[in-house]
Amino acid sequence: MNEDQNFTWDDIKRMFAETRQQIKETSQQMKETDQRLDKMFAETDRQMKETDRQMKETNQKLDKMFAETDRQMKETDRQMKETDRQMKETDKKIDKRFAKLTQAMKKLDKHLGGIGKNNGDMAEEYFFSAFRKDKIFMNEKYDRIQKGFFYSFECPIGEFDIVLFNGKSVAIIEVKYKARPDNVSSEELISRIERFKKYVPEYKNHNIYLGVAAMSFKSGLASKLHKAGIATIHPVGKKMMIYDKDVKVF
Repeated sequence: MNEDQNFTWDDIKRMFAETRQQIKETSQQMKETDQRLDKMFAETDRQMKETDRQMKETNQKLDKMFAETDRQMKETDRQMKETDRQMKETDKKIDKRFAKLTQAMKKLDKHLGGIGKNNGDMAEEYFFSAFRKDKIFMNEKYDRIQKGFFYSFECPIGEFDIVLFNGKSVAIIEVKYKARPDNVSSEELISRIERFKKYVPEYKNHNIYLGVAAMSFKSGLASKLHKAGIATIHPVGKKMMIYDKDVKVF
């Protein structure tokens, strides 16, 4: 044997003791490692369970939220359908009322139109009858009076309500039931004189007088007509009053 292989009993006991110590330490380390692994696996399992619980809670909340959202959407859709139905009913009611109103307005317009025409005819007949008695205007005696005179039969572009004629003058009277700025214009009346002379040339060298006869005049209108040289005629009691102080010859 080599000298290195000569072991004493003490050496052998020491070696066994060291081996046992190493085994013991290794066993302790393995236990500690197992404990750490157990703790780690236990913590991991706890965390996974907690995560799973949280996911279940989240899913439950989402399910409730989606269910509530779906309920709200269905309710909103129901309300919109109900609103649409009510609007359609309202539209039908409005259409019916509008149709009735339109019909009533047409009847009223027809009625008022008839009243307006009757009033206009009455005023025209009143002043025509008054002028026909003596046929005097601007202190002149007239030979002839005509109601509804068209000054161009070939091209009937105008009509005067009352016209008086004599050998040197023509008096043209516009008749209104109620004279207002929207139905009487001095500019429009004067502008018709040139057309009258053009289409009725036998009177182009006559003195042309203008007058407006009405049962009543809107405030201020008579003064405007006077300033334009147009006479105004209106009834006072049973008499016909003529204002001809500022009348011009056209």
